[in-house]
Amino acid sequence: MNYRNILISTFTVLLVAISALAHPLGNFSVNQFAKIEVAASEIKIRQVLDMAEIPTVNELRTVDTNSDGKYSDEELNAYAAAISPQYLSNIYLNVNGEITPLNVVNAKAELRAGAGELSILRVVWDITSTMPNGGADGKVTYTNKNYDGRIGWNEIVVSPAVGTTVFDSNAFGNGVSDELQKYPEDSLASPLAERSAAFTFTRLTIPANAKPLQTRDGKAVAAIQKDSFASLISVPEITPWIAFVGILAAFGLGALHALSPGHGKTVVGAYLVGSNGTVKHAAFLGLTVTITHTLGVFALGLITLFASNYILPERLIPILSFVSGVLVLYIGLTMFKSRLLAALGFGKSDGHHHHGHSHDHGDHSHDHGEHSHAGLTHSHGGVEHTHMPPAEISWRSLAALGISGGLLPCPSALVLMLAAISLNRVGYGLLLTLVFSFGLAATLTAVGFAFLYLGRIFDRPSLANNRLIKALPVFSAFVITCLGAVICYNSFMS
Repeated sequence: MNYRNILISTFTVLLVAISALAHPLGNFSVNQFAKIEVAASEIKIRQVLDMAEIPTVNELRTVDTNSDGKYSDEELNAYAAAISPQYLSNIYLNVNGEITPLNVVNAKAELRAGAGELSILRVVWDITSTMPNGGADGKVTYTNKNYDGRIGWNEIVVSPAVGTTVFDSNAFGNGVSDELQKYPEDSLASPLAERSAAFTFTRLTIPANAKPLQTRDGKAVAAIQKDSFASLISVPEITPWIAFVGILAAFGLGALHALSPGHGKTVVGAYLVGSNGTVKHAAFLGLTVTITHTLGVFALGLITLFASNYILPERLIPILSFVSGVLVLYIGLTMFKSRLLAALGFGKSDGHHHHGHSHDHGDHSHDHGEHSHAGLTHSHGGVEHTHMPPAEISWRSLAALGISGGLLPCPSALVLMLAAISLNRVGYGLLLTLVFSFGLAATLTAVGFAFLYLGRIFDRPSLANNRLIKALPVFSAFVITCLGAVICYNSFMS
């Protein structure tokens, strides 16, 4: 066995894996494109449907009519013909106030390579509609209600044929995605949402006050990569060495994934920096994240495979995010209340206690008798110090924090699970998902250790009466509360 070549190949795969994405619009997306061409006697529509990996999984069960696990061109084209009536029934073309029927000239489906040996389904229709009343001029509206509410890219282009001029259009005369084959990177964060178009056309001269059809840059119109984590499951053969390298890669990718925005790093740090946490607490937090994230991937994978007709997976993501935000908000409010009361000297015993004790100071001893400690500080023989209790850690709140950090499953892990099922490598897929979750948790645990160490530095006697240090537990609880509110708001808006 040539270990050098294996290592070079594995390193190359990992470089691609770390830098690459799956479908540009996300594994859940359903994307649509329409090019409306206005001719003298008819309207032609080039309609394209592009499904990412996860919705494609469900459609392929319909494609495979002979249940042999393969998808022939005949099966794909039969699928395209079968779904055409339902798909076209949700497209409305109105010319001069009259709904015109749509006729399918050609329907073709094909599969393209997606993440983790999964496929991306692409269906293309060529549609015509006869222009009523001769078609010398008129007003046209186009509306597509297919997959309404699903996340994805929706693009409409209007194109006048020879001898026809389009004006007063709310759609543009050029596209940007090459019929959903090349998505512009600078628009992925806010994909196009063009589901309807309205314009006027004429074979004569346009009115003087009309606005000619324009391109997206304001000019008048003249007459798949593979997913980082999911690629680990698609190796040609799983040998012990390849499996070992895959496990290491899964752990590393999970750790790197935790460094991306989100995943509760700030919350973990704010929780532990002002507390009396220990290594045991940080380890428990990491274990909770691992279990929650792994179970979340399994659950969402099962929903995607067996219940997507009733529950859309992408609709669950904002709900899970909101639940995570509520947990963080509850933890923050609870901590803020208890830490603020402790800082003000109103702990469980109202910040007062009485005791009598004696101790010696080297060459002498004395008895303090019965005295009271109220508020933040008091003195013994002129030496001022504090009896403010450290912020306590609740195992219940620690578990809730871990659940909130692992509640949102990584789409890459979900794609890997689906790919593992399609390749009959379920056991290996489960193992990689678990190791990926351990990598994610390892980063969060390391963050916890770092903040625990930081807290020990602040716990020096010389800093005992520093007001900023005393306020740190209260401030960290306030930060957690704000983060929880922000997570709730963002999930609600999405």
